[in-house]
Amino acid sequence: MSSSRPAQAILTLVVRVAGALLAVLPFSPVVLHRLGLPTLAALAERPWLSMCHRMPERSLAFLGEVMPLCSRCLGLVVGMGLGLLVGWPNLSLRALRITVSLACAFLFLELTTQDLGWHPVFHPTRLLSGFLVSFPIGAAVTVLVRKLGEHDTPSAMQPSASLAGNG
Repeated sequence: MSSSRPAQAILTLVVRVAGALLAVLPFSPVVLHRLGLPTLAALAERPWLSMCHRMPERSLAFLGEVMPLCSRCLGLVVGMGLGLLVGWPNLSLRALRITVSLACAFLFLELTTQDLGWHPVFHPTRLLSGFLVSFPIGAAVTVLVRKLGEHDTPSAMQPSASLAGNG
């Protein structure tokens, strides 16, 4: 058994726990506020202040309060967190590039048509577009972390067939 396997297993666990925390973190300000802890709620809201425009009409309500992120940013954050947590699917680099590129195209199309006034704010597509971009990236990070400890040699750091794509 490799001496790096316990460290790799711990690192994989840390990445997955971080993913779980990231997936629930956007909900914490609302929960803390409802629990009567406004100072902690304000502190939990701080990470999102510079990340998102936070327009109320583009944000979902949770427990009767507006979320600290718009629905698209919520999809991005929750998607990344769940991708880190699940660590699936194990896509080749080529498949990952194609998947994320298509998801970005969908996000751009949804964002542009909404901003041009061709359709109103529609939270399901906003959530989905953010989620589809970030979930496969999060999953790829966890897969890569798991693969780091598979071999003891420095060559293990070289791209494998499943992580190396065609150019």
